[in-house]
This record gives sequence, structure tokens and C-alpha cells, in this order.
Amino acid sequence: MPGPESGLPHSREYRDMSFFTRLLFIAIAAGTLLVGIQLPNFVDQYEKRLDAHFIEVQTNLKPFQDIANQFHNGSMEELILKHKRSDDPTFNMEGDAIDKMYRRFQRFANERGQLQTALPQQLLFIASRADRELVAETRQNYSFGLLLNTEAVITGFVLMFCVIVVLELMAAVIRTLLRPARGPLD
Repeated sequence: MPGPESGLPHSREYRDMSFFTRLLFIAIAAGTLLVGIQLPNFVDQYEKRLDAHFIEVQTNLKPFQDIANQFHNGSMEELILKHKRSDDPTFNMEGDAIDKMYRRFQRFANERGQLQTALPQQLLFIASRADRELVAETRQNYSFGLLLNTEAVITGFVLMFCVIVVLELMAAVIRTLLRPARGPLD
């Protein structure tokens, strides 16, 4: 029978590697928990930034909406077309500017609607379909905070659990691949 230093799973190197692997897993789990706790805060800051931009574009669009209400039965599209069809290049360019502002308003209104759901769907939306400019702006101006409400704690633990399961599965695969093949007499 091989001795304790033979390279089998009970050797000192294996125990040391297992100890450091466990420490690494704990550090990753703690970091993942902290990141998970931040996710609801990130969504909150994104929503606030979105609302601020929405209010700004809505305020800037209001005089044009008033004109559309007075002369085009409230249709911004008709007002924009009126400007774009004009022979005057100034009005054409103004039509393009109003159109861009109106599309921005619609995009922000749509995003606000998309965020009226539960946190997992909000996170998925922000990760996949949210306005990239606003996501980058939120990330750049993000202020960390430990809001320990129920949603943040659950999100942190769920994320930590998922990461630990993935790490454990990877470690099991690596251990299986590194385990020496045993012959029929072993």
C-alpha cells in the first residue's frame, strides 16, 4: 500500500490544495454575495437616471407637443412630417431635431414600462436590452451602498449559491480528470 506521500488524494499536497481551494471558494462566495447585494441598488440607480432623462426630454418636448395639440390633433408625427416636408431647410433640420427628441422620449417611456416588473426581469432587461448609454452612465456614476433589504439579501445569496455550485462542479470535474487511473488490483 502506498505511503502518505505517494501522490494519492490523502497526500499532504492534496490537503494543502484543498485548504487553499476552500479559502478561494470562501473569498469568491463573499465577493459574489457583495456583488449580489449591489444589484438591486444598481437597478434603483438606473431607474432614477432613466427617470431623470425621461423628465428632461419630456420637458424639452412639451412646447412641440403643445403645437401638435393645437394644430395636428396632438400628433407629434404629423408635426414632424410638416417640418420635414417644408421647403425651408431650417424647418427640415428642426423636424429632424424634434424627431430625434421624440424617439428618445418614446424609448425612455418604453424602458420605464419594461422596468415595471420583478427584480430578476429588471436585471435581465438591463443586461440585455436597456439603453447602453444609460447603463454606461449608471456604471460610471454608480455609488456603492449596502442596502440590506430583503430583496438585496436574497439576490446576494442566490447569486452566491449559483457561483458556488458552478465552482464546485468545476472542481469535481478537475478532480476527476486529475485522479490517477486505477488498475484492477487497486
